[in-house]
Amino acid sequence: MSDALFFPMVAPGERLPPVYNEDGVDLSLIRWMLSLTMEERLLVLQDHINTINMIRDEITIS
Repeated sequence: MSDALFFPMVAPGERLPPVYNEDGVDLSLIRWMLSLTMEERLLVLQDHINTINMIRDEITIS
């Protein structure tokens, strides 16, 4: 798979940004979240909350 798919903002021949920092933090997730608008960020976070609530409901029912 091409690096351009993961880093479309990097020109050919340009050095790719690091994926993890020295503490093991996934910088690609931070870059991805910062590339979103505020509304898109809220929608992503709301989707995570909905997923967590769905899992909690499934555990409670079982």
